[in-house]
Amino acid sequence: MLVLLLVVFGMSAYPSLGIDLNPDVDFPIVTVRITYTGASPEEMESLITKPVEDAVSSVSGIKTLSSVSREGSSETTIEFEFGTNAKLAANEVREKVAGVRRRLPEEIDEPVVQRFDITAQAILYFSMASDVRNRGEIRKIAVDLVKDDLQRLDGVAEVNVYGAAEREIHIYLDPQKLEAYNVTFQQILELANNQNINTPGGRVNEKGTELTVRTIGKYRSVQDIKDIVVANQQGRLIRMSDIANVEDGWAEERVYARTDGQPSVMLSVQKQSGSNTVDVAERVKKQVEHLRNNVLPPDMKVTMTRDSSVYIRDSVEDVIVSLVFGSFLAVFITFLFLRNGRATIICAIAIPTSIIATFFLMKSMNFTLNNMSLMGLSLSVGILIDDAIVVIENIFRHMEEGKSPFEAAKDGTQEIALAVMATTLSILAVFVPVGNMGLVIGQFFKQFGLTVAFAVAFSLFVAFTLTPTLAAYWLKPHSTETVAPRGFSRLVQKMLDSFENGFLAVRTLYVFILRWALQRPKKLVVVAVLSLFINVMLTPFLGVEFQPTYDSGEFNIVMNAPAGTSIDRMKELVTPIEKLVLEIPELEAAYLLVGQNRQTYRSTLGIRLISASERDRSMTQIMDELRFKLRGVRNLKTAVQNNQGVGRGDSRPVQLALRGPELEALSHYAQDLAEKIRQIPGSADVDISSEQSEPEVLVRMDPARMGEIGVDATAVGDVIQMAFLGKTTKNQYNIADSDYDIRVQLQEQSRLNIDDVANLRISTKSGTFARLGDVAEVKLSSGPTQIDREGRQRQVIVYSNAVGVSAGEIIAKVRDLLPELNLPLGYSTKFVGSAQMMQESFAEIGKALVLAIILIYMVLAAEFESFVHPLTIMLSLPFSLVGAILGLLVAAKTINIMALIGVIMLMGLVTKNAILLVDYTNQLRANGMEVVEALVEAGAVRLRPILMTTAAMIFGMLPVALGIGAGAELRSSMGVVLVGGLITSTMLTLIIVPLVYLLIDRMQNRLKHDKAKDAGITV
Repeated sequence: MLVLLLVVFGMSAYPSLGIDLNPDVDFPIVTVRITYTGASPEEMESLITKPVEDAVSSVSGIKTLSSVSREGSSETTIEFEFGTNAKLAANEVREKVAGVRRRLPEEIDEPVVQRFDITAQAILYFSMASDVRNRGEIRKIAVDLVKDDLQRLDGVAEVNVYGAAEREIHIYLDPQKLEAYNVTFQQILELANNQNINTPGGRVNEKGTELTVRTIGKYRSVQDIKDIVVANQQGRLIRMSDIANVEDGWAEERVYARTDGQPSVMLSVQKQSGSNTVDVAERVKKQVEHLRNNVLPPDMKVTMTRDSSVYIRDSVEDVIVSLVFGSFLAVFITFLFLRNGRATIICAIAIPTSIIATFFLMKSMNFTLNNMSLMGLSLSVGILIDDAIVVIENIFRHMEEGKSPFEAAKDGTQEIALAVMATTLSILAVFVPVGNMGLVIGQFFKQFGLTVAFAVAFSLFVAFTLTPTLAAYWLKPHSTETVAPRGFSRLVQKMLDSFENGFLAVRTLYVFILRWALQRPKKLVVVAVLSLFINVMLTPFLGVEFQPTYDSGEFNIVMNAPAGTSIDRMKELVTPIEKLVLEIPELEAAYLLVGQNRQTYRSTLGIRLISASERDRSMTQIMDELRFKLRGVRNLKTAVQNNQGVGRGDSRPVQLALRGPELEALSHYAQDLAEKIRQIPGSADVDISSEQSEPEVLVRMDPARMGEIGVDATAVGDVIQMAFLGKTTKNQYNIADSDYDIRVQLQEQSRLNIDDVANLRISTKSGTFARLGDVAEVKLSSGPTQIDREGRQRQVIVYSNAVGVSAGEIIAKVRDLLPELNLPLGYSTKFVGSAQMMQESFAEIGKALVLAIILIYMVLAAEFESFVHPLTIMLSLPFSLVGAILGLLVAAKTINIMALIGVIMLMGLVTKNAILLVDYTNQLRANGMEVVEALVEAGAVRLRPILMTTAAMIFGMLPVALGIGAGAELRSSMGVVLVGGLITSTMLTLIIVPLVYLLIDRMQNRLKHDKAKDAGITV
């Protein structure tokens, strides 16, 4: 009943488990974002980024401090040491930023401090387009009808709208009329703002009635703005319409979007942290469909351009299918060996009971059904049935000796209890370190390791309680089954008999080989060790990468034009690439976004392919074809990226940062290194973070001339900013429930080139106007498009993709190139991004592997009460690497985090066979049998459970190793390592473990003999 109770708890917990692609990972990262419209990257660095870095650098627990300064924006990223409470750290950063606020320019938008949450990300992108409406109207419909409606849905954190400008009231000033009427820019801005206000005036009492007094000044129409009196010159009223053109229009367009070649507006839906991705996506799609059919105008076309829930659902379903299929294979193998339907069913019950009971603990630990937790269950189905197999096989053997089912269940379970306990604890000893690794990788694999540990613990409980109970009351004695089978049963029996005869032949051959080997143990052990060393030498032929690339069906083409390229010119440049993408036969949807990070020379083309089951080519093949076709594109630098990098920033797997004080020198060294990386076979999409300079008009003030006419740099800067960038009034233009900016700016025909800057009229303190070119030097110059910093010093990052080779191979070759750079004192290099995470993760996995081996030894030493026998058992560990390495080579897989976790998992699994051999050998020797005969007898008796459990594990993991289905590429390398390692370790340990046991026993006897001889005792 206790097992049934656990199953009931598990079934009740299952429906409430969330579904996601990856586990919830808490990155201890805090970002500080500040915008200062119009400021160059150098100004953003000096005025904002550096003061913010100085302020937050005193916060404790900082691992890395980095920043990016672009035109008009500064983003400072503080990454804390693993284990830091991100919420408390964010509060401390807010305090530091608040303390430095007074040192920052007054015109900036207020700093935004927030935690980086990888789970609170955009899960859906869709576009809205129309054949009869302009994009401004579409945006208004998107904001007013769609955005607010979707944000009210449970689980939706935010809906962003981009790809079109917002409505804006423009006051375009004529500079000649300003000078003629002696009106300044600042006067116009103040008048436009001060006239647009409603003011409370208090209350009056009239005959016992209280009346509220209000002053109404808000604009009701654009005509109200035109009618503002800006000056009274000798009784002549100068109105706003006399010196400016007032328009109800759209803000300057810095972002442009197209979907499937049609101009559109893009919307992204971001889910709340910890919410169920699939559920939230389904709710959003259902609501969008409702809006399309009942609320939106008929001409509005809505297209889903990105939907991460589809891949998540397909991937999770595929893992569940692998789990079920693997379970059936494991049960079938058990049936072949046991040749008894009832015994097989008793064993098979361990799988669903253990998995369902695990759901209860998963819910208690706030785990979700994701790639990691489900992969753990899928890979463990063969392990879950193992304990029951060993117990039921031993019970069955005792029944064949003539005992009753009850006696056989009792004696068989007691006899095998130590071995079963030892094997299960050795597996737990492996998965607990995996579930408790540090850094980001530890958070990713925590659910994997602990889910397997929970399931294995439940399977041990079932094997010691439910399995012997069912065997005692449900199994039938051998002698009662005398009825000859007929029909289909006869065919099944013939198959079972053929399999049994084959097994008996294998057992006879094994006993013969084992006796032959026990006569020459030293030579064979040396041969086995040599084969292991030869196999390890094959590892350089295996590629190295952080994680395998999987076919998600979604990728991007990032396109960069020369800095300073206008948005209209950028549209022209990207159109041929967009047409090329639209011709892809497997295309489902594509969207174009011009103006990435509001930089008009950067564009992104998002591509969504049809389901992998419906196309003949993989996503990687399509990406490689596009790379080949894009080689001849001029005036654009392109990079085809899959966006599967872990963490933040660029997703390319090879990233090297060059650091130093001078940006020009860094760019020079980075260009030199990038050119060398391009010569490495397999490198692609090589680029640097700050490759080009952006053209700019530089205004350098002449202090002497400024003093003569009575102006200062602040006043001149304000006029230039208002003329060319424009300034918005604090009081907005209200229509119904909507508020729009009022922007004061120079008319468009007066801000076309450098001459317009030089000819700008500046008002002086005496009331006259001076030409800007007469008080300042106006010239063309250039500045960086972006300034990256880390560790409070400037850096330039070199990026590269890996095509046809692993990222680790390119990283190794890049490391060899570094001495050729001859960097001067004060300059350094460091791998960052995925490359850095790979190094840190591999080191963390190495620690977990060492800890797992130590724990296995301690568990075995405690179980066998011996320091020697655990060493004999653990000799099977290195021999599992033979199959793991060969498996990766044959399957053309790389060494990655999945494969390495598979190696750790292998350490716990392969000890099972050796434990069964050594435990039974010890029992036979305790009964007086000679060591060689005990080893042969133990091998013959334990061959069946060893082959049964190994085959059950292999076939249970086979669906994962074959890599079939959505996201299978990510999991298959772990399955290949486990299947390959189990095959070779089983074959080798069946021979090598008895040989080593014999050699150690002889060595112990020799030592005892020598000790007795030294003590003068005759033996």
